[in-house]
Amino acid sequence: MNKCNSILFLGDVIPFKPFKFRNDYKTVINLESPIIHDGVPVSGKINLRVESNYLKNIFKTNLFCVSLGNNHILDFGTEGLLSTIKELQDSGINHFGLIDNFDNEKITPEIYEFNNLKLAFISVVCESTTPLLEVDNMTHLSLLNFDNIAGIVSEIRSRVHRIVLYIHWGIEESSYPAPQDILMARRLIDAGVDIIIGSHAHAPQPVEKYKNGIIAYNLGNFIMPEFKKIPSYFNESGIAGSFYSKKLMLWNRISWGLIVDMKSMEFKIKKYLFLTDRIFELAITPFDKYIKLKNNSIDQSYESVLNMHLKRRAFRRKILDFLYRPYIPHKLLGHENRSFIKLK
Repeated sequence: MNKCNSILFLGDVIPFKPFKFRNDYKTVINLESPIIHDGVPVSGKINLRVESNYLKNIFKTNLFCVSLGNNHILDFGTEGLLSTIKELQDSGINHFGLIDNFDNEKITPEIYEFNNLKLAFISVVCESTTPLLEVDNMTHLSLLNFDNIAGIVSEIRSRVHRIVLYIHWGIEESSYPAPQDILMARRLIDAGVDIIIGSHAHAPQPVEKYKNGIIAYNLGNFIMPEFKKIPSYFNESGIAGSFYSKKLMLWNRISWGLIVDMKSMEFKIKKYLFLTDRIFELAITPFDKYIKLKNNSIDQSYESVLNMHLKRRAFRRKILDFLYRPYIPHKLLGHENRSFIKLK
């Protein structure tokens, strides 16, 4: 692999403090929250944000670009989005995943130069992640739609060397990709996408070499805080309906880093753990068995394995949540008697 031609792809990042991270590769991440010091939260959901921009503290000058295509980037509306874009621009960081023509059917790729290579970046969100697609009557994000992606890939294929697609999808807490996601990812590679990077599952999933492409079904959380009484489920008046808490499990702290030589398409996988104030690179993890996709990945036996896996993780989560005593609220609809908390 040629290091000068290589990019490190990482999963979900909420840069809530200045972690120490040793890294010499140009890097691409999924930025899972807006960066805004204060603002008005959108109603009816769990709202995430960071008040300070620690991206340059963590990645120095190596952060090449970030995906904004996820289900939390619009948590503080247009104001939060514009604040985030300004923070990125002031730090010299590229971004992709936004629609610039406000047409819900049109995906907008971003094309950036990298070591004499033209790289196209696309980001889409899956409906299963319950994304907020628009605020202030303007569409900002694209839904996962095979025909739309295949159309834009066909349009730009002759103009670029590589096409990278970030997809916000997957079953939360699962180290196995959903069968339908495997089928979709392979169809997208067949349609001309070179690299697919998954985010949202908050657990590392397999990395697959498929024909001439690479599929990382979910890289996991590179950096994600524990949530302790986060005001959420606001009403239209900016009053919080409840708090949200969630303690991290080990599978939420370990992630894969995918290094790809963008010229030769050779790749390797790094393993990371974030803890206290540092990112640790590991030689081995308890989740290494999930790196390779099982051969029987779309048949009935795979679904049985997946369901049992999810039940075990849900059981462990239930025990820890009981000890941690979080309050995970339901949506406000139909709960008119709920007490509200004014956001200060």
